[in-house]
Amino acid sequence: MRRAAVAAAVLCACLRIAAADGLRSPQSTRSSAPALSPAAALLAILGVEDSRLSLPDDLHTPGIDVLRAKQMEDLRLLVELARSKDAPTQIRAIRALGRLERREVIPELLQYLTLGPTTETAQAIAQAFRGPVLPDDSGGQQAERALEALIVAGAIPPDIRQRPGPIGPVSLAVSRLPYERAEQVQAAETYMLRMLRAADTDPLLRPAVSNIARGMEILARTQTRLSPLNPDAIDQLQSIVLNRRHDYDADSRVNAMTALLSARGVDQETLRSTARSDSESLKRLATLVLGGAAVPVPATERMELLTELLRDRYTIVRIEAVRAWARQESRESGCQRLLDTLKDPSVSVVVAALDALGDTCKDDVSVTDRLTSEAKAPEGNEWQRASHALVALAKRAPGRAFISLLGGHVQHQIWQVRMYAARAAAIANDLASLERLTSDEDDNVREATLPPLRRLRGEDAEPYFVAALGRGDYQLLRTAAIELKGAKPTPQLAGALLDALRRVTAEKKETSRDTRLALLERLQELGTADQAGGLVPLLRDFDIRVAQLAAVVIQQWSGRAQEIDPQLIPRPGVVDVGSVEPARVKMKSGKVFFITLRPSVAPLTVARFVRLARDGYYNGLTFHRVVPNFVIQGGSPAANEYSGDTLYLRDEISSLSNVRGSVGLSTRGRDTGDAQFFINLVDNPRLDFDYTIFGAVGRPEDIDDIVEGDVISTITFENEDKDKDKKDPEPLTARRGVS
Repeated sequence: MRRAAVAAAVLCACLRIAAADGLRSPQSTRSSAPALSPAAALLAILGVEDSRLSLPDDLHTPGIDVLRAKQMEDLRLLVELARSKDAPTQIRAIRALGRLERREVIPELLQYLTLGPTTETAQAIAQAFRGPVLPDDSGGQQAERALEALIVAGAIPPDIRQRPGPIGPVSLAVSRLPYERAEQVQAAETYMLRMLRAADTDPLLRPAVSNIARGMEILARTQTRLSPLNPDAIDQLQSIVLNRRHDYDADSRVNAMTALLSARGVDQETLRSTARSDSESLKRLATLVLGGAAVPVPATERMELLTELLRDRYTIVRIEAVRAWARQESRESGCQRLLDTLKDPSVSVVVAALDALGDTCKDDVSVTDRLTSEAKAPEGNEWQRASHALVALAKRAPGRAFISLLGGHVQHQIWQVRMYAARAAAIANDLASLERLTSDEDDNVREATLPPLRRLRGEDAEPYFVAALGRGDYQLLRTAAIELKGAKPTPQLAGALLDALRRVTAEKKETSRDTRLALLERLQELGTADQAGGLVPLLRDFDIRVAQLAAVVIQQWSGRAQEIDPQLIPRPGVVDVGSVEPARVKMKSGKVFFITLRPSVAPLTVARFVRLARDGYYNGLTFHRVVPNFVIQGGSPAANEYSGDTLYLRDEISSLSNVRGSVGLSTRGRDTGDAQFFINLVDNPRLDFDYTIFGAVGRPEDIDDIVEGDVISTITFENEDKDKDKKDPEPLTARRGVS
């Protein structure tokens, strides 16, 4: 608490200095902003965002103190640029202030709700609240004051025909504040409900409904403990979904339905209507309800609806119907419908059915027989079906028939097949197969064997872990270190851990942090004091967190306090890519899809993506993670979660939503992007405001057939109309982002 108070005092002092220089009133003193051209101002702001780094309050070294002073200068620069007469400069500066995620800047931002760009300011305020609570804010008063200011800024203006007002963005910001009392949540809900009712009577307000409904969903999902949505709000949302009074657009209806799901407010009429609508998103949401525990229709009708939805023309609907049938109907109606689904033309639907069959109808011999037939070692490159069938069979019948099938998978030439074989062997406790696969040439296969080998062989698994620690893959090394928790200390393990840590450190990659921290933590447990000298260089490491942990370990071993002096890796200069043509992603299979990029929202991410793509970085990499009706993820040199580009990317959070087809930056915590990216297969609002959205696929259906292991051939940049086999891309808008 004391550290937070010191940090708050320093930051607030900086803001007071800025105010003393005449920067408090944006209306009267905009001319006090630095005399930078718009282009220079943009690069300055990007430089501030790219150099953003959380510094421990109690860490004082010459280098860190210089960096801390530079951060104060950067903050002052943003404060000043927020007064710019150039609207784009002001917007970008306000956005950057919010992305600092420091609650100390909120008083500075509040003034722009009425005297500046309200839309961007509302988003910045909500983002700033992601930071730690201020020491003197014990009852959520800061959030309450922000709520009051937002409601005033989002009020309907007297002359709505001249200025409809930023009602949608304000509602979205209102829903995101960190409330602590029920009355605060109720005040936020009351405001949004009033705006929804106003939109019923005034068409000029109707474009805001999408974001208001989105805000209602956030409230329902995050604030139910304090105060659930009231019946009036539920009724209003149902009216939007059903178009009772007006013809609402697709986004508004989908967001309202999503809010109803989070609030558990879907009634019979709403469910029946959406289950038979023309919208793939509404149908999928209805199917989610049918797969839940509290379905508002009789059991016979639920079965009839799911039977229809299993044959739906939309892939994402059929996938959800498979899961719903497995959860709700398989016990009473059996699994024949799921077996029939194995004829589906979509691999994703088939995989969903195979996964479900591993856990349902366990006594049905026909299901086991079918899985046995499906689980034969695959021929050619289409392996996904057989591998998922093998894992499902391992759950049902890990006996002689399974073991006889497993051999063909263990020896298969495709590494993903062998990786799934390891997963199946782990389920079946097949030690012989695991011991063979733990020496596989592919590190992802080896990684899959370590947890079950540790479980099955205990301390006797040490040679496998020592061998794994001699490899170079970050995910493998991290898993080995984590799984060794509680192991018997031996010189072999301690030496292997230290050697691995030295090798990875020598590569000087920021993105090795998770692996190195795991290795250090295990050394702390299994190492000895005579290894302290090997950790001393880490006191000057390029990663502050690694240096801090190294100091703790050395002090634990030596009994002497250690000082650290981190030597951070310099950041390269930032560039503004400006406008850029769509990214044409050509797969090795011949499939092609286009990504429209958003440099105005995520300039740093787009610049890195474009540079890497033009350098051929993504050529030959795979989509290593494919989760039907969630995301596909790719761009990893090692085809796993822990391999990526050298330097971390900073988050560029915006109000854009993780809608179907949107492209986001994969991370492992704040500001840890490693150039891997994901594409949302369905709307995933739970991911909003946690990940950078930097583009969108023009036609989401183009990615529905991407399967795990599909290889990226090239990524180039060209207009889609140059491809003779494609139509013009649907222009990317701030869909469900800003109204």
